[in-house]
Amino acid sequence: METLLYSAGLRLMECCRLRVKDVDFARNQIVIRVGKGNKDRYTMLPMTVKEPLTRHLGETRRQYEYDCFYG
Repeated sequence: METLLYSAGLRLMECCRLRVKDVDFARNQIVIRVGKGNKDRYTMLPMTVKEPLTRHLGETRRQYEYDCFYG
């Protein structure tokens, strides 16, 4: 989270409300929904965050599938 805050210029609550579907890896963009002033905005997805975030989402997905199967 701290890397996203500083490298992508996110505010704290914007980062807390971030969802997987708001990150576009193909375009290297993050969609900030209902940010300051209740407006949506786009910001860049920093390259320093892209690989660790992809890895984290993969691990989370595997854990989710394991929990659904053995749950």
